[in-house]
Amino acid sequence: MVAIIIVLYNSKRFLKDLLLSIQNSTYKNYKLIFIDNNSTDDSAEFLTKNYPWVILIKNKKNYGFPKAANQGIEKALKLKAEYIFLLNPDTILHKNCLSELIKAADPNTIFQPLILLFNKKKTNLINSAGNVLHYLGFAYRGDFKKPASLFQKKKEIPVASGAAIFLPAKIIKRIGYLNETFFLYHEETDFSLRARLAGYKIKLLPTAKIWHHYSFSATNRNIFFIERNRFLVLFINLQPKTILLIAPMLCINEILSILLFPFLGYPFIKLKVIFSIIKLIPEISRKRKLVNIIRKKKDSEIKQFFSTEIDFPNFPLPFLKTLYQSLLSIYWRMIYKLI
Repeated sequence: MVAIIIVLYNSKRFLKDLLLSIQNSTYKNYKLIFIDNNSTDDSAEFLTKNYPWVILIKNKKNYGFPKAANQGIEKALKLKAEYIFLLNPDTILHKNCLSELIKAADPNTIFQPLILLFNKKKTNLINSAGNVLHYLGFAYRGDFKKPASLFQKKKEIPVASGAAIFLPAKIIKRIGYLNETFFLYHEETDFSLRARLAGYKIKLLPTAKIWHHYSFSATNRNIFFIERNRFLVLFINLQPKTILLIAPMLCINEILSILLFPFLGYPFIKLKVIFSIIKLIPEISRKRKLVNIIRKKKDSEIKQFFSTEIDFPNFPLPFLKTLYQSLLSIYWRMIYKLI
């Protein structure tokens, strides 16, 4: 049995199409669990009125994605679900998506469907064919806008996209739930990296397809969580030696960011990030101990999954972008054999 877990926050406009796609699925052995993070657009009321058969958990405030998802996971485990499918509300499933995931299901593997862009209609362009993980903690959609025809076979990917992740219940029981400290962004990166360190695989399954109404708003709040949480991913999961080796490049990147961010409209984000990280040192220490308990692989055994490329959509000068990418690549080659 598959538990499909969907966290809502003002997502009413997507629900009709999403639910229709799930109901049209060729695979029927599923439970549908919605967690509403105190939406103001009547998302919960819409579900209660039109889809009374779904399981609905209503929160009295916005607890963030990972905590709400964990509420769904806890409910799914109580229902004895063997697999858990974390799914964004702004997605549409291909009718064979669940069937393909079940066909490929492996208790030791996390699968991500091929996530395609929905832009007023279904396209054959990639939203994510597995997310990229940079050695400085940046994580972003992989193979963005490439044609889907390039992806025909299962393959290992660095980390799974949070838009759609197919998880064996066994892995969750072994490595724990999503890290609720993240609140928003990179929680799936942290979970993926933790799973890989525990010896599990993460793969793209191109025969399982979904479409995603992808959008990103570069608000101060969103940039804060992206910047803070990429540090949490590194500091919680990597071994001390690896952190020391990447520390010089981390410092260079932070100095450049402090100089650049005010011109991009984020003057105080870096200060907020630094103070937040300092405040979270006890939490980071506690989470590191939990990772070390389940760790089966050293950083040296997973370093091939880290990238040297960063997706720079707002970088001001192209030649500076090229120069900085070269610096990042050179530095990674210098420390690669030392990890």
